[in-house]
Amino acid sequence: MTGESLRVEFRRQVRERVLDTAAALTVERGWDRVRIGEVAVASGVSRPTLYREFGTKDGVGEALVAREAERFFTGIAEQLEQHEDPPEGVRAAVRFTLDEAGGNPLLRAILTGSRSGDTSLLPFLTTRGDAIITGGNALVGDWMRRRRPDVEPRTVADAVDAIVRLTISHLVSPGLSHSDAADRLARLTSCLIADPSRV
Repeated sequence: MTGESLRVEFRRQVRERVLDTAAALTVERGWDRVRIGEVAVASGVSRPTLYREFGTKDGVGEALVAREAERFFTGIAEQLEQHEDPPEGVRAAVRFTLDEAGGNPLLRAILTGSRSGDTSLLPFLTTRGDAIITGGNALVGDWMRRRRPDVEPRTVADAVDAIVRLTISHLVSPGLSHSDAADRLARLTSCLIADPSRV
């Protein structure tokens, strides 16, 4: 291993330790009560190193949510690849997302915290969640275009963006059962990509 690759690996390990610690503290007491100094101490990382890597507490929070999103994207991709039919793939992916979120301690802490006034991480899923929306659109869009090459690309992009945003909406503000929400988005998928001539 070269000196450069050792530095990259060390940096990756530092990031993972910090994010693991921040996640555990968030689950235990909520993000508002997490102090960046205690994250550094509990991670075995100096405060200057932590600030160099993440910038601010918000930087740690954003990285924490992004890492969790990447884990979800892996599972969503697996669900999608099991289906050739777009509505069925969307149904499976949405159901997986909502079920996994319900059992995910960090996401539960973010969502239940927001209902009791701790909204500091919620924007990384919603109003500041561009990276999650972009990643979801890229993942689902690529899969959808391979399944429906006959549909105009802009129609696919618009349909996928709506599906991703509505899935996040069901995640943040549940009003239906997971099964009903997944069925609804599957029906919407059928409507949005039903006519290949739509622009």
